[in-house]
Amino acid sequence: MFRKSLVFISIIFLSANLFAKEVIHITAYSAVLMNTWNKKVIYSKNPHVKLAPASTTKIMTALVVLKKSELNKNVNVSRCATRMPPSKVDIKKGEIYSTEDMLKAALLNSGNDASVALAESVAGTEKDFVKMMNDMARKIGCRNTNFKTSNGLPAKGQYSTTYDLALIMREAVKDKRLLDILQIKETEIIELTSGRRIKLKNHNKSLWKNASYLMLGKTGYTIRAKQCFVGYISYDKRHNLIVVILKGKKLWPDLKELAEKGRKLF
Repeated sequence: MFRKSLVFISIIFLSANLFAKEVIHITAYSAVLMNTWNKKVIYSKNPHVKLAPASTTKIMTALVVLKKSELNKNVNVSRCATRMPPSKVDIKKGEIYSTEDMLKAALLNSGNDASVALAESVAGTEKDFVKMMNDMARKIGCRNTNFKTSNGLPAKGQYSTTYDLALIMREAVKDKRLLDILQIKETEIIELTSGRRIKLKNHNKSLWKNASYLMLGKTGYTIRAKQCFVGYISYDKRHNLIVVILKGKKLWPDLKELAEKGRKLF
């Protein structure tokens, strides 16, 4: 299990100019490395440019669900939820799952159908849930974010920035339940009436890499948004960073570059 002491205890105050002599090569149009403890940005590239967030949106969805619902609450699947395009986990109309299992489906397999089912469970409609997302984003301090969907599917007027998404992730990792889910590599969810099982596999490939740090997070991709990631890098019990990439071309090399440079700050 994830070490409890890693949740929110980065103690070192980092200096932005520690990167002054470092050369960082990443393909992403926008990126941010943020100190989890004090919100200090230690590296940025176009951090306030409004871009499509793709499925990194689901971190905000999970944050609202965790604050407004309970993991053992039943989620009833609507026809609307089942009509979402891929990525999806193919839940069926009338099926019932626990909120915890729907969070796993949304965060690990990026289930667009699971995200809508969660939104409807919490707020009645996805539209009302999205209002809750935007209200919470403003409370966190996001100034350049506007969500239109609970799953990040393309929608007119939907945008965020790497800086705002870093603030959202920083808030989300305060909840150990989210970190526990994000560290799962593979699992199954169970429909509560029939016992039907759906296998899940985390889209975060870094969980399988032999690195000296742990990187948890949510991937995203659309043709417009390109490769995206919102994550939490833990180096040891005391040192961790928030990392966000939007509109990337080589996601995993970019993340490795940022994670390795971030290590030098501690």
